[in-house]
Amino acid sequence: MPAITASQVKALRDETGLPMMECKSALTEAGGDSETAKELLQKKYKGKMASRATNVTGEGRVGVYISDDKTVGAIVDLRCETAPVAKTDQYIALADGIAKSVAAQDVADLSPDAAIETPSAVNPGRTVKDEITEVFGLLRENITIQACRKMSGAFLCAYVHHDGKSGVMVALDAAPSSDDVAVDLCHHVVFTNPMAITRDQIPADKIEKVENLAREVAVAEGKPAQIVDKIVEGKVNAFCAENALMDQEHVKVSKTKVRDVLKPAGVSAVTEVSVVRIGG
Repeated sequence: MPAITASQVKALRDETGLPMMECKSALTEAGGDSETAKELLQKKYKGKMASRATNVTGEGRVGVYISDDKTVGAIVDLRCETAPVAKTDQYIALADGIAKSVAAQDVADLSPDAAIETPSAVNPGRTVKDEITEVFGLLRENITIQACRKMSGAFLCAYVHHDGKSGVMVALDAAPSSDDVAVDLCHHVVFTNPMAITRDQIPADKIEKVENLAREVAVAEGKPAQIVDKIVEGKVNAFCAENALMDQEHVKVSKTKVRDVLKPAGVSAVTEVSVVRIGG
């Protein structure tokens, strides 16, 4: 059997990020062949992953990716067991890398099971499952894809909060005249969490509930019929203004609706919004 050199061990360590002794052991078993050693390590850690598969993944991070031309991207909800792991460089890179892999697919709504089997867009020849297995070998926590979505449009923008637990991707019908407009819009969406982009997209049952409650209260207060109708209309308008993105007051531009901030910047419509929140 050929001797395993320190340089071989270091090379495998640099490539996999796994402990030196694990790498040396795999190389010894593989007779010095690095590719076989990598396969052995993946199989080994896959088994350990299975033993932790039932562990609760209540922490995690939002991963995002947007192509250089800003027309294609993806957002991912990647879960793990503890907050410290979610803050590591390896985990952050994994989340963003999975988003890139999801963006490379033809389907917008990939299931978590389908996403994990997709080819890696970060390391050709590997899968997302391989990437997760490797990071598990470093961090030793259950890692799962909770949800993911591919998005496309004339212009995409995204934002992930500093703690990684909330993020958003927004598609616009045109590139805004200033990047600040896009950034501020993403901040606004994360802060307000709108129910829909426009009023007509708000679910009918939500509006009906507001109408019925407003009518019951007005009638109970003895308001005249013609006044009741106006009260109901006012309550519905206020509800829509609070929950439809384009009608909301922009959080960074006082007394100005989102649509009136976007229009001067050359944006007429928001075509898609995807918000991810972890733990709340």
